[in-house]
Amino acid sequence: MVKRAPTMGLLAFISVTAALATLPGPASLHAKQVIDYKKNSCHAATEQVERAESIPRHLLTAISLAETGRWSKERGEVFAWPWTVTAKGNGVFYPSKAEAITAVEDLKEAGVKNIDVGCMQINLQYHPRAFTDLETAFDPSANINYAAKFLKGIQEHTKSWPQAAANYHSTDPLRNASYKDKVLALWGKIDGRSLGELGPLTSPDPAYAKPETPIAQAQLLDSRFRAKLIAERNAAKPEKALDQLNTWRSESLGPNYRNHMAALQKAKRAQRQRLSLTKGKVSFADKRLAQLQSWRRDRRTNPFGTKSTRGSYKNKKK
Repeated sequence: MVKRAPTMGLLAFISVTAALATLPGPASLHAKQVIDYKKNSCHAATEQVERAESIPRHLLTAISLAETGRWSKERGEVFAWPWTVTAKGNGVFYPSKAEAITAVEDLKEAGVKNIDVGCMQINLQYHPRAFTDLETAFDPSANINYAAKFLKGIQEHTKSWPQAAANYHSTDPLRNASYKDKVLALWGKIDGRSLGELGPLTSPDPAYAKPETPIAQAQLLDSRFRAKLIAERNAAKPEKALDQLNTWRSESLGPNYRNHMAALQKAKRAQRQRLSLTKGKVSFADKRLAQLQSWRRDRRTNPFGTKSTRGSYKNKKK
């Protein structure tokens, strides 16, 4: 996932005055732009996905703020920004999806591969099959849906939501510990409940007792890799079905499809014509066979057949 947080300090959410004095980089690019937190696309999507995926309320929202939070001086709040791009240690908040996509394309052309995108800062190098294209990658719902599946995959192994949030960022204990603290601080500000509501703060897995050891690191990396595979597989299903549907629709309107259907209908008409021409041509033997079969059917169904009629005739003659 993200190998570093965007350049805006998360202290903005906790201490507004201190944050404004130290805000670097992207937070100052559009400082005058007012963002309505309640209508923010990232926030709306995180709440919806949390309910759908049975993730603790506001946990995805807290992670999105840790990843792409930007400060609005007018509103006095921090918001997750969907058109955020982070590469080469720099995070930039772009004013539109189109500009964010263009920025990523330019970075790729320049040979940059380690790029984080969207509300949840999905790393395109580490998650190459997360999205079919950049349009989908920057869609808040698609971006957050994938992040939710990845987070759930980690939680299934760690048995701890706070630890899953830490590993979402990195398996390096020197880096994910501070990240976990930031996410939990944000969650507490948003939700207001006790941290106990999230479950154990640390995974009960013995590997987390000494996460800096090589064996523990290998195990943590393996669990994160498995979570990524699960997320990619689950995310690809609806997209694959949609791609198939769109392909069928495009082909059904294309000249190849129309030509194929016209040829098929012509062949069916020719077949019906051949059947109608040969239907009346019945050989003498076939006619006799049909008559014999008809006579046998009549004989079986009529108990007073020809034999009984003959008997009555003979009686009359006597």
